[in-house]
Amino acid sequence: MFLSELGDLMKEVIRTSAITIVAVIGGTIFAQWAVSDLFTQSPEDKSKLLMKTANEVNANLPMNIDEDTVLFSTVGAQNKFTYNFRLLNYDKDNLDLAAFAETMKPNVTNSVCTAVDMKVFRDKEVIVSFGYFDTNQKQITVIDVDTKECPKT
Repeated sequence: MFLSELGDLMKEVIRTSAITIVAVIGGTIFAQWAVSDLFTQSPEDKSKLLMKTANEVNANLPMNIDEDTVLFSTVGAQNKFTYNFRLLNYDKDNLDLAAFAETMKPNVTNSVCTAVDMKVFRDKEVIVSFGYFDTNQKQITVIDVDTKECPKT
């Protein structure tokens, strides 16, 4: 795949609206649970909170983000919340995997570290992970954003 095509793919996948939709879904539900467990800080309780959030989000999936991207599952466990996306029109074997990850990481990190709806993840110091899979359900990459490393606002 030519780099220009890869660049076009990245722009499509990381459109602000897609990240906003994802942030609202996970962040809002997580915020509801977090407020109800405001004084709960044990790792076991945080894990339960993340699992409940994933179950709530998953009840509304799969969700088309755009013509190329589907959010098909979320997972909440320990101190990590994962969004799993399928890229409908792309095959892992035809992608430059390093370029894909290199292009996606700064955009995803910026969204997690700055989006208002992701603040609850930052406040709870949760790792937010984005898994990308191709049309054949082969994993392309996983990008983790440790919210502890986000600039404090």
